[in-house]
Amino acid sequence: MLLCIPSRDDGTLEAPTSPHFGRAPNYSVYDSNTEEVEVIDNDGQHHGGRRSPPKIIAETGADTLIVGNLGQRAVERFDAMDIEVYCGAEGTVSDAIEQFEAGDLEAATPDGTHCEGHESHDHDDGHSHGHDHEHHAE
Repeated sequence: MLLCIPSRDDGTLEAPTSPHFGRAPNYSVYDSNTEEVEVIDNDGQHHGGRRSPPKIIAETGADTLIVGNLGQRAVERFDAMDIEVYCGAEGTVSDAIEQFEAGDLEAATPDGTHCEGHESHDHDDGHSHGHDHEHHAE
């Protein structure tokens, strides 16, 4: 299984996750069979490119996206691409993988269940608009 986690810094297992998937500098793609990570640069719309972040992630072959939060439109786009989305990840890329494997993350669905308890600032086509404030689960 290929897991994709938006990440900062160098995107390795010890890199912090990125709170906004569209603005993440990298996407860390973890292969659960080999336990290896491939770091994909985010050259999407927020970084001067033309591709959307969902398209970049789909091109990695990822089965699952693990994020802190995500907007409903983005959840719908990933569902259309047969990519499962799990919300609530925190900490490092390694922490996010462990949270997923332990069943601690919330599955997002296109029927309206998307990152409940996590404020989302990703809009329209699944990209964020640079909000820099904390997110608090209630």
